[in-house]
Amino acid sequence: MTDLQHRRSSTSTAAKSRQSASRRAANGQSAIRRRKRTSEPSRAACIGTVLFAIVAVPIVLISRRLRQGSNNNADASSNNSGRTIPRWNSNHKKTTAINPANIPTLDDLEAEERANQREARYQSLYKPKFDESSLGYDIYNCPSTPPKDYPKSWKSTDVLSNWNPNDVVTTTPRNIYQGLCVFDYQTQHTAALNYRNSEKPFIIRNDPKVTAVARRWGDDPEYLHRVFGDAKEFRTERSPTNQFMYYRIRGKKHQPKDYIPPPNDEIEMTFGEWLEHAIEKDGVALGDTDMIAKSKALKARRMSLMQQNEKRTDEEHGGDDPLEDDETKVKDEDSEEAKEEKYYYFRMNADLRSEKKEAKFIYDELPFFDPRKKDSQFYIVNPLEQRGINCRFGMRGITAANHFDMSRNTIAIFGGERRYVLAAPSQCEKMALYPRNHPSLRHSSFDWSNPDEWEEHPEFKDALINEVVLHEGDVMYLPTNWFHYIVNLSLNYQCNARSGTTFESTEVIEDCGFHMPSQ
Repeated sequence: MTDLQHRRSSTSTAAKSRQSASRRAANGQSAIRRRKRTSEPSRAACIGTVLFAIVAVPIVLISRRLRQGSNNNADASSNNSGRTIPRWNSNHKKTTAINPANIPTLDDLEAEERANQREARYQSLYKPKFDESSLGYDIYNCPSTPPKDYPKSWKSTDVLSNWNPNDVVTTTPRNIYQGLCVFDYQTQHTAALNYRNSEKPFIIRNDPKVTAVARRWGDDPEYLHRVFGDAKEFRTERSPTNQFMYYRIRGKKHQPKDYIPPPNDEIEMTFGEWLEHAIEKDGVALGDTDMIAKSKALKARRMSLMQQNEKRTDEEHGGDDPLEDDETKVKDEDSEEAKEEKYYYFRMNADLRSEKKEAKFIYDELPFFDPRKKDSQFYIVNPLEQRGINCRFGMRGITAANHFDMSRNTIAIFGGERRYVLAAPSQCEKMALYPRNHPSLRHSSFDWSNPDEWEEHPEFKDALINEVVLHEGDVMYLPTNWFHYIVNLSLNYQCNARSGTTFESTEVIEDCGFHMPSQ
C-alpha cells in the first residue's frame, strides 16, 4: 500500500470513528430526553396522588361521621316501661362549610378576638367579693363533692344594697356576692356531675357545644334576625316599667278581691322589631352612637316594610282600606314614640311535637337540650320528664320578679349578660310570696329594687341569698324549688330546659303553703 493509500485509509477510518461517536452521543441525548419525558409525568402523578389524599380522605371521614351521627340520632330514647320520647322529622338543614385542613379563616380569627375581648371585659367587671379564706372553698377550684353549707349565702339587704337591681350600667368593677362554684366542662366534668346529682346549684363553662351556639348567636346580632325575620310575629311580654311579674287569670271567681294585674301584658311582635328596641336600650344606656344608628336603621327598614304592606293591602281592596275607622287607628300607647319608652321580653317555646320551623331550628341549634340525643345527658337529667326548650330574649333593665319553679332547671346564656339572685328553698317563708291561689303564685309580692318595701317585709331582711352574673357560654344548673330573681344587664339570649322534679325540699315548700306534686 502506498503512502497516499495509507493516509486515505486512516482518514476514512477516523471519519467513521467520529461518525460512530457522534451517533452514540446523539443516541445518548435522545435516551436522556426520553428518560426526562418519562420521569416528569411520574412526578406529576405523585403530586396529584398526595393532593387527592389530603383533600379526599378527610371528606370521606367527615361524611362517615355525619352518617354515623344521623344513624345514632335516628332512634328515639325510651326506658324499660316502654315510654318513648316523641320525635319529628326536621327538614331544617344548617349549611356548614367543610374545612378539611381545619385551618381557621379570617372570620374565625376575628370572631375569636372579639370573644376574647368580651371575656376580658367580663373578668375585669364582675369580681367575686369573697375568696377561699372567707368561703371555705375556691369557687373556681371547688372540691369534688359539695362542701358543708354550700352555697355560701348572705343577708338579702347586704347583697341588694351593694348593687341595686335597677343599676344596669356597669362601667366599673362590681364585687359579687357569689357562692356558686364554677366548673370547666372539659376538665371538671365529674365534679360538676357530683353537684348535679346532689341537687346543688352550680355554673359550668367551656362546653364546646354551648360555646359554638354563643358564637353564632351572640357574636352576630343579625344571625337570629335572618332566621326569624321581619314578618312573623311571636309572643312578647310588654311593660311600661322594667318590672315584669308572672300572672295567670283563671276567671273572676279565682281572683283575689280588688286584684290589680301587674303592668306587663302580652303582645305579638316580630324578632326584627324586638331587636331594634333592645339595641336602642343598650345604645342609650351606654351612649353608644353606633348602636343607636343600628337601631335607627332597623326601624327605617321596619317602617319601609310596613309601607309596602299597606300599599299592597290598598291595591288588593281597590284603594279602600276596610280597617280604616276610628276604632282601629293607632292608639297613643302603640305610637312609635311610646314604643321607645317600653320594655319588651321576647319569648319562644320549642316543643318536640311542634312542626313550626322555629321549633325545629331551636332543637337543631341546641342538641344538648334535646332529650333524644346523647349530647343532652348532662343537662337533661330525666329525659322522660322534659318540658321543651323555653327561650327568653331580654333587653337591658328588665327584671323578672323573684320566684321558684317546681322542677329542676338548666339555664344557658348565648349572648349578653344576666344577673341572677338566688336563694335556697329553705328561705321560702322569708320571701313574702303570693299564695298558691293567687294569679302570681310562687312570686315575691314586692319590688326587690325598692329599699322602702324591704321595711314592709321585715322577714325578708333576714333572708339569705347569693348572686352570680352569667354571660355567653355559661350554663347554670338550678335544682327544684330554688328561688331566682333575674336582672337583664344587656341585650341577651337565654334558653332553659326543665327535666323533672326532685323532692328533697318538699317539707319546707309545703310548710310555706304550697303543695308539691306526688312522687
